[in-house]
Amino acid sequence: MGILAWLSLALAIVCAYPAWRFVRRAWRFRARPTVIAVIVTQVLALVALTLLALLTPRPDLGGLGWFAIGLAALLFPLALGDAIQTTRLRAIAVVLAVLAGLLTAGISALAAVPAFASATVAGRHIPATVATLAEGYQMAVHIPPTASGFSSRDANLFVPSGWIRDPSTTRPVVIMMMGQPGNPTLGATLDALHSLGTERLDDAPFVLVVDQIGAIDKNPPCSNTSAGQLETFLAEDVPNWVKAELPVSHDRADWAIAGFSHGGECAAYLGATHPDLWANVIDISGPDKPGEYRSDRTRAKYYGNDEAEYEKYWPEKILASTRYDQPMRGIFVAGAEDEHFRPQVEATATAAEKAGWTVTYWAVPGEGHSGPTLTKGLATAYNQLIPIWLASGAITSGDRFLCQPDQPNRSCGVTQVTAVAGTIAIVDLGVLAVFLSAQLLVFFRTRGRRAVG
Repeated sequence: MGILAWLSLALAIVCAYPAWRFVRRAWRFRARPTVIAVIVTQVLALVALTLLALLTPRPDLGGLGWFAIGLAALLFPLALGDAIQTTRLRAIAVVLAVLAGLLTAGISALAAVPAFASATVAGRHIPATVATLAEGYQMAVHIPPTASGFSSRDANLFVPSGWIRDPSTTRPVVIMMMGQPGNPTLGATLDALHSLGTERLDDAPFVLVVDQIGAIDKNPPCSNTSAGQLETFLAEDVPNWVKAELPVSHDRADWAIAGFSHGGECAAYLGATHPDLWANVIDISGPDKPGEYRSDRTRAKYYGNDEAEYEKYWPEKILASTRYDQPMRGIFVAGAEDEHFRPQVEATATAAEKAGWTVTYWAVPGEGHSGPTLTKGLATAYNQLIPIWLASGAITSGDRFLCQPDQPNRSCGVTQVTAVAGTIAIVDLGVLAVFLSAQLLVFFRTRGRRAVG
């Protein structure tokens, strides 16, 4: 419950004594119509509250704020009645009523600010609509090559629906790279998440698909070479941009580097070389060395035709020569029918396991070096990593008062407001029933005395 909700609660507390005084005076002077009018006003306020919740993008974030607003709606009309009864000058009473009404409305509205909070990512406002709350949001972003000078195409970012629902939280992040030739699109990521169901989509991390080749007809190694400072771009520029622009966890355990084909080799290389950045590596159908189709030309063009220098950038060689003091997780996938790349992925996975990584390897039955292998490989990776991040608290659903963890935001908000309306309606009707019953008893008692007299 935020500070503004507490202010609303404080207003209700301030109104409590005048409200009690109004009821006492109403009872003493038998001002039954005034009491009924006040309660009708309260009922109308609750109707307005219900409509507000139904029209709010994220009503579930109102939480205890709805109760603070409801309590103010219960007590303020009574306190207002007391002010009108006490003040002899009606004009002053009207002015006080208007000012107090504006104050209450303002604080009550501010108490519900979390339900209307604007989600902002990379300087852009993310709309909270039925579609984005169910499917998430996609947008193109430009990553400045501040340290590397590497010329890349715009990256594409997936903002998960669960974070849009509660933008006060952070999420893990997956930095993804496509193959060559390829474009930095979100298609495979979204296909993979959708295949796992709504719950996984809601609990997804931020996914940033970056361009590591620069153009569809280029094929640069992932190290710093004459083709560009690609390693600097991927290991400095991209992480620095992510930390500055995205609401992500800064814990390495919540970061993953992923890729397919050329991107898979890059992911394995970067994960093996920079374990301080990424604790999770997803290599789908990745070669075992840069430019492996024409390794002799790659060695000659980018590594001075020096075999020893060239092998410094093979993931398998780096894994064999590096000590990993922090936990590393590797997820390696290849098509079972991919006779060319599957053995290379297996070799990299074996080297990672020997280096002490926690390794998962899967050969996708009936698939080759293809889109289905990529989609199924990503689905396997997300299905493994998301439960780990949920268990560690890296992915949270936020504080949703009175709601089940998997309850949709609209249903949750209606539950909260129904509890508010129900509680206040019970109090109102109870007070009204007692008041009218007492008035009825007084009436019959007075009538009885008159009859006897």
